[in-house]
Amino acid sequence: MDIEQPAFVLHSRPYRETSALVTFFSPDYGKFNGVVRGVRGGRKTSAQKSALLQPFQLLTVQWRERANKTSDLMSIYQIERASLYYPLAGESSICGLYLNELLYRLLFPQIGVESLFDYYQQSLYQLLAAKNRNEQAWALRQFEFHLLNELGQGLICDLDIHQVPIDEQANYFFYPETGAIKVEMDGLATGIPISGQSLISIAESTYCEACLPQLKQLFRVILNQYLGDKPIVTRQLFK
Repeated sequence: MDIEQPAFVLHSRPYRETSALVTFFSPDYGKFNGVVRGVRGGRKTSAQKSALLQPFQLLTVQWRERANKTSDLMSIYQIERASLYYPLAGESSICGLYLNELLYRLLFPQIGVESLFDYYQQSLYQLLAAKNRNEQAWALRQFEFHLLNELGQGLICDLDIHQVPIDEQANYFFYPETGAIKVEMDGLATGIPISGQSLISIAESTYCEACLPQLKQLFRVILNQYLGDKPIVTRQLFK
């Protein structure tokens, strides 16, 4: 059975003499690996294929599903450029690569993620339109929020652990496993400190510049639980 999917390239590396092993991101198959042949070798067609395997370019990829396959590696026989391209540059490009690294590191292979695929494209558009670092950061925080939801680790940011609506004027400690609790009610005080305003901002997707430092800390602590000891490479690029 022939399968066709819109997809973005998350990662690519040389494979054998003239091929590339590419990790794609698509709505119905999520993260999957495919071999693209004839990418290297000095020919004009090789250069054209190689140019397609760039980040932030929407592609249409095709492969043939075999009934008795012994590997999860797809053999891509057709790859074409689709109409959408997000020409990110500078710091916005690093932000986009950060999104790619999160998807590459955290997604389970070959599980459909249609809504996350849409959020990814929306995030690329936001990064393309961003006028400063704060707007870039806001795009990243929203994507991190949706990614955790897709992973089944969604954060409850509109209610506290007692199912009481978050008070915008209050301060909280946030515990990833249970949620937010007001500072004055928390005897442990070992959670992630965050304001009610910051929690409401991410829950309602309402931009709040003053909330960005706290939200960055919140998502960094939570994502590090899933990323393990290996650091995120793109974080180092900002330094």
